[in-house]
Amino acid sequence: MSDNARTTKTVVPSSGGAAHVGMAEDRAPVGNEGGDDHRLPLLSVQGVSKHFGPVTAVDKVHLDIYPQEVVGLIGDNGAGKSTFLSLLTGYNRADEGTFLYKGSPVSITSPRESRNKLRIEMIYQQLQLARDLTVWENLFLGEELRLWGVALDRRAMRKRAGEVLERLHSKVRPNDLLGTLSGGEQQVVAIGRAILFERDIILMDEPTAAISAAKVEDLLQLVRDLKALGKTVILVSHRLEDILAVADRVAVLVLGRLHCVVPNKGLSVASLVHLMFGGGAEVAGGMDLLAAASWQARHAEKPQ
Repeated sequence: MSDNARTTKTVVPSSGGAAHVGMAEDRAPVGNEGGDDHRLPLLSVQGVSKHFGPVTAVDKVHLDIYPQEVVGLIGDNGAGKSTFLSLLTGYNRADEGTFLYKGSPVSITSPRESRNKLRIEMIYQQLQLARDLTVWENLFLGEELRLWGVALDRRAMRKRAGEVLERLHSKVRPNDLLGTLSGGEQQVVAIGRAILFERDIILMDEPTAAISAAKVEDLLQLVRDLKALGKTVILVSHRLEDILAVADRVAVLVLGRLHCVVPNKGLSVASLVHLMFGGGAEVAGGMDLLAAASWQARHAEKPQ
């Protein structure tokens, strides 16, 4: 194999519905992991690495992200998921590798550059919102509209906030105080910023962690709505059933490396757990179910 070639694992469902991993040689400079999609990637990550001292948190990751899709990003604790997202947001800078945005090389050096040039919005597990401000004030926080460059245009901001909330089919109102809203409703506000400022890619880090189990389906419907609005979503969640409910593809990180990219066809929680721990052979049913049960027990949510 030449120096420019790399090996990518793809998962193909067997006729019985279980997933198994095969090896596919990928010699193109931009890989097409996990499918036959020949569209131009919205964002292409090529050989990206991040080191913290002697620790390699992200190791030569290649991943293509396409328009209007949901990509589930999974891995065990310490697999590099949050660090990888931080490279896309500009919070951390990659030590190696390149990024292509709509086919053109770009650098990601700061969160502002990520938001404004690459149209990326990050929705954190701990929402970066101001509880003592209204919904419309949170939506425009730091990017307020002004009249003649001086006075705040409150009427225009309230109007636009209402339009965004309506697009998200939310009952939240622009003048509601953020601190009075439920966790799920606050997620709507955070997502609303991405819609308001026309972001193309929305990163969601454990979005269901801070909401009650009863509201999880509402959040998943929001993810579907974002895709219907033409957005691309990268979703990180330890709730693998949520990944399976909304993802078009699932990218699996193992110890900082991209182990495989899986088309979401014929998959189960059990098969994803198998892959998260480096599985590469067809799943052995009993061992796989045991691994899945162990994973779910370790990540069981507390009653809310």
